[in-house]
Amino acid sequence: MSRGPVRRPTQADIARLAGVSQATVSLVLNERNDVRISPSTRERVLTAIREWGYVANASARSLAGGQNKIIGVYTFEPVFPTTSVDFYFPFLLGMEQAAADLGYDLLMFTSVGGQRQVFRDGATRLSLADGTLLLGRDPNIEEIERLRDTGYPFVYVGHREVSGAPVSYVAADYAGATRLLTERLLGLGHRRVAYARIGDGGAQPSRDREKGFREATPAGQARRLAGPVWTLESPDDVPGLLTEIRHGGVTAVVAEQVLLAEELLAAAHRHEMSVPGDLSVVVLGDSTGARRTGTPWTGLVVPREQMGRRATHLLVRLLETPEPQARREYVECPLEPGATVAPPRRAQ
Repeated sequence: MSRGPVRRPTQADIARLAGVSQATVSLVLNERNDVRISPSTRERVLTAIREWGYVANASARSLAGGQNKIIGVYTFEPVFPTTSVDFYFPFLLGMEQAAADLGYDLLMFTSVGGQRQVFRDGATRLSLADGTLLLGRDPNIEEIERLRDTGYPFVYVGHREVSGAPVSYVAADYAGATRLLTERLLGLGHRRVAYARIGDGGAQPSRDREKGFREATPAGQARRLAGPVWTLESPDDVPGLLTEIRHGGVTAVVAEQVLLAEELLAAAHRHEMSVPGDLSVVVLGDSTGARRTGTPWTGLVVPREQMGRRATHLLVRLLETPEPQARREYVECPLEPGATVAPPRRAQ
C-alpha cells in the first residue's frame, strides 16, 4: 500500500531532533558569527541537517538577512542559445565560470505568461537570489530604476544610463576601440572617413561607438578630416550609401554592424570596387550570426565572456562588501587586424 509522498523536513523538525530552539537552527543556517553558539550545539544542528536532508527555503533565508550564495540572471529578452555562436552564449559562459570560481550558484529567471517583467503585483522574484545580473539590448528602464530604488543589489551587463542615481554596470569600451580604429585609418592617410549604421543610433552602445569616432578627429582638423555620419533605415539603403561614398570622396568607412559591412562589400563588388583597394572598411561588432561571407574584417571584438565574468565578480564584491555608490567598469575590446584596411590609393 502506498504511503504517499514523504514530507520534507522543516526547520522545526531539525530543532526538535537537535534538541535546540528553532531560532538556534536559523542562526546556524545563516552562519551568524555575532551570536555565540557552542561548537557542540552547532554540530548537533548540522548533523540533523545532514541526516534528514534539510534544504533551507531561499526566501526565508533572505528575510533572515543571510546569503543563499545564489546569483540571479535576468534577461529582458530570450537568451537561451541555440548554437555556440549565439550572441548571449559567451556572456552566460563567463557568468557561469565566475560564479563557480566564487562559490555561487546561478539562477535563471524567465518570463511569466510570456511577459518580461522584473516586478509583478508589486513584488519581484529576484529576491530569491542574493543579487542579480541584468542583461538585454532593449531593457525596461523604468523597471531598472524601480529596482535600484529598492536597494536590491544588481549589476547590468552593458553600459546603462538611467535617470536619477546611477546603476552599477560592466560595459565594453566601445568608445576607446572605435577611436583607435578610426585613428588607424587617419594614420594610413585617409582624409575622408565616414561613419555608417543601420538604425536610429539611439541605443547606448551605438552612442558610445559614435563618440569614439568623433573623438578620433583632432580638434583643429575636424572639418578637414571628419566625414559624415550616415544612418540607414535598412540594408536596402546600402546601394545609395555607396553612391554617396563614391561622389563624396570618402575612402574609408567605419561600419557599426557586420550586416552593414557585408552589404557594403557586395555593393562595392557590383561596381567593380575592391575592399580595401578602393575602400577601407572597419567593423565595430563581431556578431557571428550576421556574417554571410568569410571576409576577415578589420575591427573590434566584443569581449562578451570577459564582461560576464567581470560583472559576476563585481556583483559578488557588492554583496560581500556593500558600497553606497554605483560601480562602473569598462572592459577593453580586442582589435582584430583583419584584411579590410589599407592606405588610400593616392597615398600608396
